[in-house]
Amino acid sequence: MSAVPPRAGLRRKLLETLRERERLWPLLVVAVPVAFNLWVLRAEATPVALPNDAAVHASMVRWAADRIAAGHLPLDGWYPDLALGSSRFHHYQSLPHVLTALPALAVGARAAVAWSTYLLLSLWPIAVYAGGRLLGLRRWPSALAALAAPLIVSRPGLGYEYGSYLWRGYGTWTQLWGAWFLPLSWGLSFRAVEEGRRFALAALVLALTVAVHLLTGYLALLSLAVFVLVRPSDLVRRLRRAALVGVGSLLVAAWVVWPLLADRTWTIQDEFSRNAPYYDSFGARQVLAWLVSGGIFDRWRFPVLTILFGLGLVVGLGRARRETAVRAVLGVGLLSLLLFFGRPTLGPVLRLLPGSGDLFLRRYVFGVHLAGLYLIGMGLLAGLGLLSRAAMRWRARPLSAPALGALASLLVAGALAPAWVERAAFAAQGARWIAEQRVADRTDGADALALVRIAEREGPGRFYAGMRSNWGARYRVGQVPMYAVLLGAAVEGVGFTRPTWSLSSPIEYRFSDQRPDHYDLFAVRHVILPEGRTPPAGARELARRGRHVLYEMPIGGYVEVVDVTGTIVAGRTDLGIATAEWLRSPDVAARRFPGIAFEGHPAPPLTSGAGPPGRVVREDVDLRQGRGEAEVEMRRRAMVLLKTSFDPRWQVAVDGHPVRAWMVAPSFVGAIVPPGAHRVTFAYEPFPRYDLALAVGALALVALAVGPRRWALSRAATAGRLGEPQTAGAPPRA
Repeated sequence: MSAVPPRAGLRRKLLETLRERERLWPLLVVAVPVAFNLWVLRAEATPVALPNDAAVHASMVRWAADRIAAGHLPLDGWYPDLALGSSRFHHYQSLPHVLTALPALAVGARAAVAWSTYLLLSLWPIAVYAGGRLLGLRRWPSALAALAAPLIVSRPGLGYEYGSYLWRGYGTWTQLWGAWFLPLSWGLSFRAVEEGRRFALAALVLALTVAVHLLTGYLALLSLAVFVLVRPSDLVRRLRRAALVGVGSLLVAAWVVWPLLADRTWTIQDEFSRNAPYYDSFGARQVLAWLVSGGIFDRWRFPVLTILFGLGLVVGLGRARRETAVRAVLGVGLLSLLLFFGRPTLGPVLRLLPGSGDLFLRRYVFGVHLAGLYLIGMGLLAGLGLLSRAAMRWRARPLSAPALGALASLLVAGALAPAWVERAAFAAQGARWIAEQRVADRTDGADALALVRIAEREGPGRFYAGMRSNWGARYRVGQVPMYAVLLGAAVEGVGFTRPTWSLSSPIEYRFSDQRPDHYDLFAVRHVILPEGRTPPAGARELARRGRHVLYEMPIGGYVEVVDVTGTIVAGRTDLGIATAEWLRSPDVAARRFPGIAFEGHPAPPLTSGAGPPGRVVREDVDLRQGRGEAEVEMRRRAMVLLKTSFDPRWQVAVDGHPVRAWMVAPSFVGAIVPPGAHRVTFAYEPFPRYDLALAVGALALVALAVGPRRWALSRAATAGRLGEPQTAGAPPRA
């Protein structure tokens, strides 16, 4: 009997050791990053004031909880707290907010968002592992990908990394939900296209990916094309399967997609986010430079993940010819990279993709990160094998199985130690800041909230405490700007300017706190300033608490009678620019408002005459409930406007008779009212057919669960009658 060469024997022993523990050890490896996250991120579960986009998400969760508590469907309604109001749930990925609203009814919105962030991020390595296995990757590459999942830190940010979600980061909470669904969607969609089964499950998860984060869902839908192309020899059949998953998922997500597309015209692409890296991304040259230098996976530290990514890429390219799953990983990674290159590189090619004009392409670094993790897992396994074999060459006697396992663990720990230490330090700094914020909330923050409650007793009106673009960025409670504190207090405010789909988003940027007429235009009645700051002209001091001072502005209200004196032609991309000159003009104070001819829709008829057109006798406005009512006395025919964003679902009635709602500058809703005394009502009517959309989704799921298999069985029976040979034991495939 011939002797086994020593080197071959050592390698065989290593492989046998891994196989013996093939099921248990990978799961233990996945438990390591989960335990690490649960420990180092534990402070993130503390409910404190939120300084970033998480404040918006907590506000939306609170709104949804209020709708549920009042017995209303939370899928649509008027959300008034940002950008002068919008039908935000109608246009946004609101499923996470609706689901989180249920525990929020018991623990509060801020605590529900904090705990969901903590748990979703801590447990995310499980989704990475499950996605890898569903894609057809082996256990060890999938487990090692999960091991590296908490360690990503990038130069552009907003990817699958701590900084995107933590209290000290960006607070992109809905993207975190998408981070859970994308690996599962990739895996299940790939299997459906590859194996021709489980179409209903693949379509359901893909639909949920769309519902929790639209940008992630868009990438998941495009990835179906990759799964078709990875096996060109079976193109037609794979294309048919991908179409079943893709079309089926859109039908299942009809309750999201249908309202979004139906009213897409009435959303904005404001000029402050377009033609900038936030929207367009950075171009191929910059992205590739970051990829090579460590800026995509290893900012601020030795580029260990970047090296492992490069090794995994080499391994993947070598195995791609034999393994369809590896081709799929490389394909979705390349697709994500191309999208991340953005408009500077792709330019007009993007127009071939439906709806691409609304994509924030910078965000697609997350697809590069997820595909990169699977390549990092391959690279880490390959590197581990190389180093283990090299270590065994130095010994005269073969290592035992426990010794091999210990050696592998030491090698992995040594390779990743700098990244673990850096991430732990990042989280620890965030924990210290959260503790400081908790103290600030109880002291300085309590003083500010006391003024908010005093102001609410004085009467309705919006709040102002500075803007992101002026001194307001420095007016903080702890580390939280006061405009974010106001949002957390569930009041309507001006100042937390950010890109939204509200038609008033680019208008709010142009609010000037040096012009008294702007306070009236924006219905800003309550102003909170730091002690020592000069209040606006006409302000009356109401109260002081600590270092904060509350003032009241002498304004009218949410409803006003104005003349329509001209027309502004504008569209989704230039509404703010088109109305900027009017906002700077004396016409604002004179109540001469131009109508808006928006995206080809007609402008309201002009009104004119000597003297004031009329006055508001009484108003009762509750924008949180999407309604307003006013009694007016009209001297002549003129416009009665409600100072909230226009939306085609605003219904207006004069003395109980429906009239047309018009869009009037800067972005408000109004109606032409004849002379005399009248009662004018405004009511936002939610999208009417969610029941039908949900029914379509349910029927699509049933059809996908039953139809393909019945069709395959029918084909098999037909083939049997015609005498075609069947493969014994093989199930019918769609």
